[in-house]
Amino acid sequence: MPSGPGASPGEGLRPRCAVERCRWCERDDLPCRFCSGTGRWSPQRPGVDGNGAIEWARVDEQCRMCAGTGREHSPLAEPPGPAPSAPSPGEL
Repeated sequence: MPSGPGASPGEGLRPRCAVERCRWCERDDLPCRFCSGTGRWSPQRPGVDGNGAIEWARVDEQCRMCAGTGREHSPLAEPPGPAPSAPSPGEL
């Protein structure tokens, strides 16, 4: 799957990040807070115009924070415990 500057803007979500046995990728209940679960984000890139003034251009690329998975990948915290399961109809 392409990534980086040559990636297509319409690229879909990746199934997993590059980390083997990633505990964040095992979850699907926490969408990435940077891309809201889309796997894409639109940061601004600085550039210089012909007169030397700095200008900002919006770019669309794969989200770097979740590696395009759309799932939260917080590097500063352990993943929360397993996602709570819904109680079965007979349980209170």
